[in-house]
Amino acid sequence: MKIISIGLFIALIGGLSAFAAPAAGQKSVVIIYGSLYGSTAQTAEWIAEGMAGKATVVAAKDAGDLSGYEKVVLGSGIYGGGLHADMDAFLEKRGAEVKNKVIALFVVCGAPPERAGGYLDMFAEKIGAVPLSARAFGGWLKKERLSPEHDQGLAEYYKSVNQPYENWDRTDKAQCLAFAREILAKM
Repeated sequence: MKIISIGLFIALIGGLSAFAAPAAGQKSVVIIYGSLYGSTAQTAEWIAEGMAGKATVVAAKDAGDLSGYEKVVLGSGIYGGGLHADMDAFLEKRGAEVKNKVIALFVVCGAPPERAGGYLDMFAEKIGAVPLSARAFGGWLKKERLSPEHDQGLAEYYKSVNQPYENWDRTDKAQCLAFAREILAKM
């Protein structure tokens, strides 16, 4: 009976340890993002997935103690030609803290990625760092997720450019996974 109890105790302890927080330094990269309607958050998750367990994902507004991370990847949605407000606030408050840890930047926007290079340049300039990798990704427009104010503004914009105002999705998981592999190869 004692052997079974000891075995059960060891199994229980071993099972509980699987749910414990990762040991310090186990995940060396943090991906910090600013996202309004979710496409940048989704992109960050896909990049982390491609980093095979080496990255933690956190919203810029929720970023706590970052001292345990050796490297930082920053990502932001683009709104009105600028970074998401949460990313701007993060950089204002903590940019100096992460500047020398930034290894990659990414933006998510409605512009085709090949025309979004200026946003990456602006982002790098704001942080004052030259990342090893930078990439622009397509986002999505899901009207059901928009605030009434943004819905009205976008409806007016699409009307002014004589384009249909409808949902679209330009996210691409395969591109995010490839970017993650690129980051890993340069680390």
